[in-house]
Amino acid sequence: MIRAPLPATLAVTAMVLGACASPHGPGDRLAAAKTAKAENPTFDAKPRTDLDRYRSVVTENDGELALAQHPGGRLSDAQKTALLALVQTNSDPGAAYVVRTANGEPAFGDAVLTAQAAMEMLRSAGVMPSRIQLGRYDAQGTGAPVKITYRAAHAVGPDCRNGWDDLSATGSNRVYSHFGCAAASNLAAMIANPRDLQHPAAEDASDATRRGVILGKYRKGETTSSAKDNQASGAVSTAVK
Repeated sequence: MIRAPLPATLAVTAMVLGACASPHGPGDRLAAAKTAKAENPTFDAKPRTDLDRYRSVVTENDGELALAQHPGGRLSDAQKTALLALVQTNSDPGAAYVVRTANGEPAFGDAVLTAQAAMEMLRSAGVMPSRIQLGRYDAQGTGAPVKITYRAAHAVGPDCRNGWDDLSATGSNRVYSHFGCAAASNLAAMIANPRDLQHPAAEDASDATRRGVILGKYRKGETTSSAKDNQASGAVSTAVK
């Protein structure tokens, strides 16, 4: 009889016992591994540089705001505050808003007047008229709320609150694990247009009149810079002398 070497026998036995001891099958273990390695869009495990490890990303969010009808379409103070907060929260200039009334509402009732007042409130808050639409939703009868659905982009930064290293431990001469996290988080909080993270902002038109003045001075050999004033002199104020 041929006997297997002892180390090989122990290895096979360990594999069999390990498979029997596992409460889950291979499919469950594979799913658990995928869950443990869920992708975090604000973190790059293989960055080009240490500063690229954390990033600010853009997410598309959908939402809805319901407004109760009021006689004559009058908006309450709470509704006005909610509409202003909605526009201020959605800093995306490309955000689209759809103001909808129920199908069962009359064409010239309080619901339509409330919708028109809401649209006017959105425009006064800075939303472009082309980004606001009027529509309907399925609901019978009267008295249904006016619904404002919207889709906007939001900048999301990494969560830097937990897991910090000892910043005084510099013996390995390597950056700490949170290096760049605060910069990416602050960028997401401060950026005015989240879509600037996806592509460069459009360039504004040049000032042709100013350019003509500067070129005219250049051709004449005159100084093209602005006149120096006291604020640009760099002199120390007499108040501290």
